[in-house]
Amino acid sequence: MNHVMIDLINVSKEPSSPLCAIDAVFFEPSTGQIGKVFYSSIDIRKSESLKGRISISTAFDWMKKDSHWRAEVMSATEAEEDALCSLAAFIADNTCPRNAALFVWFKDAPEKLVSLRYAVDRLEVSGIFPEGTKYRCIRSLLDLAAATDYAPHARSALARYTLTDARYQAEQVCEIWQRLTSPHIGAL
Repeated sequence: MNHVMIDLINVSKEPSSPLCAIDAVFFEPSTGQIGKVFYSSIDIRKSESLKGRISISTAFDWMKKDSHWRAEVMSATEAEEDALCSLAAFIADNTCPRNAALFVWFKDAPEKLVSLRYAVDRLEVSGIFPEGTKYRCIRSLLDLAAATDYAPHARSALARYTLTDARYQAEQVCEIWQRLTSPHIGAL
């Protein structure tokens, strides 16, 4: 598989703020097959750039979240740099075929990609994405689906991970992709 959906959460709304969770899943949009999954909940207490502090507005935003969300943030143990290195290894190990272009999907491509690049630069982690990687945004597909009066299935009430939702986003891409390509195009 050479399509990977990445979802990530930052500590605050600033794209340069540290990450607190990374979720990735390989998938094949033409068949709907979901492949290997990567997830890391990041211990923000280990983030040197935060210096042990978060803003009051971030603290209040987090207090509004449900108890599962807060519990996951509190129980995280991995350092941000380790999570990024593990993500790089996950992508390198699971991209198939190795010489094919990698398509990296985000729900909010520009914002999430910028956040990931800030983290990579801040921590000096290299090799996350191979040269020639192509970036895609699920929002464009959602707009196309809406234009054809189609809505992908609703999110399952029981998400695999509390903080992120890469699998559901990959399922949305697969559904819309299949609907907008042959042999499904005749059903429009």
